[in-house]
Amino acid sequence: MSEVINQVAILTPKEGKLDDLVAEIAKLTKGVHENEPETLVYYAYTNAQKTEVIVVERYVNQAALDKHMASPYFQDLIKKAPELLGKPLDIKVGSELLPASAQVIRI
Repeated sequence: MSEVINQVAILTPKEGKLDDLVAEIAKLTKGVHENEPETLVYYAYTNAQKTEVIVVERYVNQAALDKHMASPYFQDLIKKAPELLGKPLDIKVGSELLPASAQVIRI
């Protein structure tokens, strides 16, 4: 049985690079929307201080995550990361929801 992959990526932009990073994430999100039907959730936001960009992701299985990571738009961001990021990418990955946790989705 396939296992859903939940992931949160935390990106810390270099000083003065937030807008550039946000523009690159927008391109990436468009690519996900147009090409990755097995990506169930994909959105980004900044923290209140605007010192981090947080990307929330959910994939139907590992193959869908692998497809995302191999995509040209993701690889483009990886190539640009040294000029945009002040710290290495911080990724939190998990699969199972907490047993007593209710899942709420409203669109």
